[in-house]
Amino acid sequence: MKRSTAKSPQTPGAEVRKVRWQRWLVIGSAVAAVFVVAGLIGSVVRAHKETQLALPSGAAGASGLAIPVVGKSPVTLTVYEDMRDPASETFETTYGPTLDKLVHAGLVTVNYREVADVDAKQGGSGSLQAGNALGCAANAKKFAEYRAELLRNQPAESDDAFASTGTLISLAKKVKGLDSDVFRACVNNGDFKVWVKTSTSQFDAAQFGAVPVLQMHGSNVKQSPTPSPSPSASAGGDAAQGTVLISATQTLTPAQLLAKVYVAATGITPTAKPVAKVPAGALPSASTGAHKASTRGGKKPAATGSAAATPTS
Repeated sequence: MKRSTAKSPQTPGAEVRKVRWQRWLVIGSAVAAVFVVAGLIGSVVRAHKETQLALPSGAAGASGLAIPVVGKSPVTLTVYEDMRDPASETFETTYGPTLDKLVHAGLVTVNYREVADVDAKQGGSGSLQAGNALGCAANAKKFAEYRAELLRNQPAESDDAFASTGTLISLAKKVKGLDSDVFRACVNNGDFKVWVKTSTSQFDAAQFGAVPVLQMHGSNVKQSPTPSPSPSASAGGDAAQGTVLISATQTLTPAQLLAKVYVAATGITPTAKPVAKVPAGALPSASTGAHKASTRGGKKPAATGSAAATPTS
């Protein structure tokens, strides 16, 4: 008797299940490939963001590393600061009113450059994160207001509270019109971290020392002798130019700062006598910080101190 060669009958639906299984295998492989590609693209985008210099809206200076508080003026003052550094808060308390006075007189543009100085000394990332958040605030045209809020709420130097993006976003809620989905995404994604890192590298290469530093630029400003900067510092232009007025090793009273800048902006040395075409409030004759001019005898107030009356550039 011959053995039957007919195939064994298949279980009903087996072929259909096999086709479905193969189809899902193909679909699953395709989905996995999409996720792999998306992951690779995301890695490339993140790597690009971590190395590509992005500038906040309104960035100024030869290398776009500063945020200006006013337009064109005869003299530019550049403040190198660190939101985590108590000396930067002290600088604002001491010289902020004087800088405001010069700005309102139309004599200066004040540029602010963020430096991650304390991070390098104390560890952490609060300086970098706060500087990045300031770049985000500049994009929203709220730089000055947010900067003031950060300085008012500055933690102790050893406390890396600003490393928390949540803390920085919470402080933004105190500035009208700043807190938004766009601002939060900018802070969380670190859109301007490279901007802060580049500013820090140029500051370090210029060998200014510790922040804060106040540098003056202008056509009538003589460049003071400073340590020879490396090519990386001069590449940006502004970090290697101008004259340093205030640093860790040299200081001025607010009245002296006012007088020096006035001379650089106008070419006129302040005297006890009224000077023609002097912008209202520009002369160091009113109360400036803790320094007050004498008004005894009904005389016109004179510049405070000999250094303020006959400043040297």
